[in-house]
Amino acid sequence: MLGLIRSKGVARFASGHAKLVLGARAASTVGGALDEAVDRLPHKEAVRFVKQDLRWSYQELNKFVNDLANGLQDLHFQKGDVLAVWLPNNAENLVTQFAAAKAGLTVALIDPKISTAAEIEHILKDSKASGIVFEPKISGRNQTKVIQQLMPELATHENNQEVFRPKNFRNLHTVISTGDDWTDGTIPYQSIFLNSPEPHVMERVKKTLSEKTPLAFTYSKVEGQNPKKSDVLTHGDFLKRAAELAKTLQLKNTDKVCFTEYEHGLSFAPLAAVEKNSLLVVPSEEPCEESLKKALSVEPCNIVGHGVSAFKRV
Repeated sequence: MLGLIRSKGVARFASGHAKLVLGARAASTVGGALDEAVDRLPHKEAVRFVKQDLRWSYQELNKFVNDLANGLQDLHFQKGDVLAVWLPNNAENLVTQFAAAKAGLTVALIDPKISTAAEIEHILKDSKASGIVFEPKISGRNQTKVIQQLMPELATHENNQEVFRPKNFRNLHTVISTGDDWTDGTIPYQSIFLNSPEPHVMERVKKTLSEKTPLAFTYSKVEGQNPKKSDVLTHGDFLKRAAELAKTLQLKNTDKVCFTEYEHGLSFAPLAAVEKNSLLVVPSEEPCEESLKKALSVEPCNIVGHGVSAFKRV
């Protein structure tokens, strides 16, 4: 991010401003990269979720991210805590990953193919997750029932005026649902966005983050076995891989990148798009040929792909 330094301030300000205009990366964190994208082109369209009928500029995207990061802090998440993310390829997923990065959390990205209570139980225990964000339904599965089965305390802790601490998951204190309705014991996703009441709180967190700060790991589905955990990637790892993808694609701010699905919950394409102020186009929450065709008809893209880095120009 751009910093004002008193000694030789004019020269350093000019140099930093030139880097931002040219799109060179100076940020050492994922949240910083998004802030720089806003500094460069705040009103340029950043992302379009076709099926969800959402389109945001870089400034608007960053506002949602900052408000959610504030909300996570207000829910007593601390730097280094693990937040499990069990979401499809939707707006909530993108915002959550960037917000967690700004809040200093480590994200456990759950493969959307993972579906059973036993798999989720293993993940929450193995990762020592402090919270989970989940979509009520993916591919027709009722994921709310899975969560309720694992944590019967959700149905009683409010009426009993108890602090939520499920006995089988002693690290976990927060369960967030992206559904529209209040579900017993869960916190509605839309209710936790907080419009920066104490800006200094996030500024203090930001100063503690660096390229070496752990950011994310994945759990992929393995038939007949526990989900497989990946290595932990740092902010620096994400920035490096995103920069490599942007270089391979020769990504520019005029490009439109159609992004169809994550690989085990992970992709470097959204961050690569942020690095170059490109437009990210998401056809639908789940891979669907019809949705892809519709997305390409309403938003012609010159780059199409999926997964971690399987993208090409078309």
